[in-house]
Amino acid sequence: MAMHNYDRIILAEDDMARAREMREIFEQIGTYDVRGTKLKSEVMNLLEETTAGWLILDLNLEDGNASDLVPLIREKYGNKVFIIILSGYFEDYPEHDLLSRGADLYLRKPYRPKALLMQMEALRARMEGVELKHESGVKLKIGDGVLDMEKGIYKAGNRETTITSTQSKLIEILVSARDEDGWSYVNRAQVVTYVWGENLDADPMAYGQRLRKMRHVLGKNLGVDILEVLRGGRRGGPNYRLSSEVIFLEE
Repeated sequence: MAMHNYDRIILAEDDMARAREMREIFEQIGTYDVRGTKLKSEVMNLLEETTAGWLILDLNLEDGNASDLVPLIREKYGNKVFIIILSGYFEDYPEHDLLSRGADLYLRKPYRPKALLMQMEALRARMEGVELKHESGVKLKIGDGVLDMEKGIYKAGNRETTITSTQSKLIEILVSARDEDGWSYVNRAQVVTYVWGENLDADPMAYGQRLRKMRHVLGKNLGVDILEVLRGGRRGGPNYRLSSEVIFLEE
């Protein structure tokens, strides 16, 4: 079987405006080669023809529900293809079902393409065994000090605190959920995948405890609680975002 190309994406999305937006960001910012389709019937052939290492799959395509493609792709390619599900119908297609059938990520619409790129970078870094690079140049005003994300250093007056790489990843994924209205919520499953590179379903209680502990430690080290938690529904679990105490500093 041919080697898979992890610089190439198959984007299966039937909303043409959304597909154009995502394609532009993947190609211009992520430097990926993108092949698109709005048909479920074309996905398997495109994966075969292009040897793409990524499939970004909207579940409701023009010719039907594409959820049954997930186990077929896993059976044929094993773990060599990353499968990322995008869906606005999460009540009909719950995360735990698609993840258990082989999807790597399940992201709810609307979803910011830049945040998706960050999670793809995390998955790729794990696969290639390299350190995930911090998003350069980002600085956050927190309380009386400033956190330099590239250096992982928080300075407030004469006090200087270094945050860990895991804490930095947590803040990075929440920073990626910034839009014109401020900080947006990120689902716990997405946070766990990005921060630890693991599936929340493996032990949701343990990851909940880890996140509570990290929230406590960050609050203690930075002098202010920077996380807000929104308790979710039966399937979604808690959602997290940065609090109003955190201000994005433009370069």
